[in-house]
Amino acid sequence: MNYNGVKFLKDCFESLIRQSFRDFEIIFVDNASTDGSVEFMKENFTLPFIKIVTSKRNLGFAGGNNLGLSECSGEFIVLLNNDTTVDKFWLEKLIDCIEPYRNTGIAQSLVYTEGIPLKYYEMNGTINLLGHNIMRVFEIGKDGIGEIFQATGCSLIIRKELVKSLGEFFPEEYFAYSEDTFLCFSVKFRGLKIMHTSESIVYHKGGGASKDRKASHLFFYQERNRLLNFLLFFSGSFILKYIPYLIFNFFMKLILSVFKKKYSAVQLIKAYLWFFTNFKWIRNKRSEVKLNKRVNSSYVMRYISGKIFNGDNFFERLINFISISYCKITDITVLENKKTA
Repeated sequence: MNYNGVKFLKDCFESLIRQSFRDFEIIFVDNASTDGSVEFMKENFTLPFIKIVTSKRNLGFAGGNNLGLSECSGEFIVLLNNDTTVDKFWLEKLIDCIEPYRNTGIAQSLVYTEGIPLKYYEMNGTINLLGHNIMRVFEIGKDGIGEIFQATGCSLIIRKELVKSLGEFFPEEYFAYSEDTFLCFSVKFRGLKIMHTSESIVYHKGGGASKDRKASHLFFYQERNRLLNFLLFFSGSFILKYIPYLIFNFFMKLILSVFKKKYSAVQLIKAYLWFFTNFKWIRNKRSEVKLNKRVNSSYVMRYISGKIFNGDNFFERLINFISISYCKITDITVLENKKTA
């Protein structure tokens, strides 16, 4: 999926063409770019296995990938960001990680993102109850394989038949951010594994489609979608226990908006108001996702962290302790207090 990413396309597609695995098609979805992306592709990459699909309006990451899905003919679907280059064996190793294993729903590449310290690639991470990344959680085997929860939409593979059975790739209402988490929740509630393979390597510049947009515009989607995933997939009794996290998140981000530009008080309030003004949509979506569930919530929550922060200063350790203790008291299963069989 591409939006105004013409500066990335040459490197990305040249790396795709050099793949060791050859039996694939590329669906290039352009989300109403205004930088000549489509013209560049037509001039430089008119190959029989590359199909160019254009949208007259920007459908976001969610809608753009849904459009691409409708054009795919293969057994497997691979998502790849435009601001990436991939190793020669990237696709081959992704397929090796999922094809023989019917109990694997998604496999993710090792994505090296510019600016992320190398220590964070020694173990895999997960998300917390606010939908933020918690680093260094899951072990990676000597073969580079490890089970995870959060597969990034930057580079993942999934069976097309599984997507069809779920009814959709992403809810188009998400537009951007945390739609890959929605997909992971959908797959995990099917009782399927989500795997990581360090042998499928991607180099990611990060923020390629969003660097030119105002942070406040994106902050609405970031905040709403992170929390919306929990409101959609979990029971009413869980949501009652979850209310303190919603309150804490609101006031924490409200305070941070005074000091940091990446936070926006206006967009934060807008995100929370959205929950109240779209209650009917939430209720209907909860009914839809419930139909796809095969395992209980406790099984899924064993992969979610009760920590709020990644850091290790006194304040962060205190908040993490309070959060994990609250989960124990209220019987919210998180990976720090999961029950062993």
